Amino acid sequence: MTPSVARIFVIAIALRVLGFVFLPDPPLPYNALFAYLRGAELLRSGAGFGDPSFPVFTPPLYSLLLATVGSVSEASTLGIRIAQMVIDSLTAVLTCLLAKELVSARAASFAGIAWALYPFAIYSTQYVGTEVLFAFFLLAFLLYFVWAIKLESRWLDAGAGLCLGLATLTRGTTQFLPLLLPFVLVWFLKDRRRVLWSSGVMLACFVLVVFPWSLRNYLVLHEVIPIGTNSSVILWGSSKPLLTIDSRLKELPQLYDRAKAQGIFASPPDASPTEKDRYFLQLAIENYRQAVRNDPLGLIELLITKFARLWYSTESGNNHIVILLVNLLIYPLALIGALAVWKERNPFGLLLLGVVIYFSLLHWATLPLFRYILPIMPIILCLACLGLDRTFSGTRLVDLVPRRGAL
Repeated sequence: MTPSVARIFVIAIALRVLGFVFLPDPPLPYNALFAYLRGAELLRSGAGFGDPSFPVFTPPLYSLLLATVGSVSEASTLGIRIAQMVIDSLTAVLTCLLAKELVSARAASFAGIAWALYPFAIYSTQYVGTEVLFAFFLLAFLLYFVWAIKLESRWLDAGAGLCLGLATLTRGTTQFLPLLLPFVLVWFLKDRRRVLWSSGVMLACFVLVVFPWSLRNYLVLHEVIPIGTNSSVILWGSSKPLLTIDSRLKELPQLYDRAKAQGIFASPPDASPTEKDRYFLQLAIENYRQAVRNDPLGLIELLITKFARLWYSTESGNNHIVILLVNLLIYPLALIGALAVWKERNPFGLLLLGVVIYFSLLHWATLPLFRYILPIMPIILCLACLGLDRTFSGTRLVDLVPRRGAL
């Protein structure tokens, strides 16, 4: 590692150790107990993936990491917290390397240090959740992808596909990105044979990582579950009372009763994962259908509310002001950076901007939570770093806004 990159890693790991010492132990949410620790417990007990009760709500890689480091219960989270401190410190290094594709090496160091100092990154290493591991693999994929384009390396193509597969096995959000990769490569590369080769290698490596899990689901559960059964988040985002936990607990019994009256019956307790998932999806579609028919203005208000909540909200409804205050400077600078990328037609900057838009649209359509945006905050910090560079270089904001007829 270069001295600047090594310093970023040391700063990051030191701050995360301080967080481990001084931060109170965060509570374990239901997802951590049901989806992650339960899977890790089955793996450590020897039941493994062959047990039909292994959770398919989310992909299995995080449970596998928990089992590997010995974190299988509420009382044994030390191993995962140490592992996440190391992984997230490496993410600070990746943030610096990614920022170098946008700005000078000196300015890029600022992005890495910003992630090392970022309080929500530090806090995320202390709880059981996929954010840390997912952010690491997402940034590794982006770096391999950028380097593969610049260096025309088949090994880097393979690395990009493998990292994208590992990211998807951590959190299913990225499962649709392989469909977009060929179009991105066509935009970057003029040689069509190179596009076909790179797309094929990346897709093959992605499938190589993801397919065993999909095959396991078919063989053990006799159902087609490529990644996970997670339609509940679509339901939680389909009406205002479902956005937070407390109001959701009050609303759900009434929602189930209304659905039953309309002929949508709840799945029995012994229903398969896909049957339960299908029920949640039906309820979500019905919520939106009723909103379009009976309250279109309310639906517009919901969509505006959801987009705003992406950038600050929690399921508990707490700490919204804290999240906004911490990001108060980052978001405007990132917007300036995004405008600079668009104005200057920076190809790698546009790639990063496209990833931010992809995640924003996906979580806007489902459940808008800041912790779902947290894994792309390193990318937003890269854009903010560019915005800071343009601000101090004397570029006026009005000069970054494309004029009519200028494109």
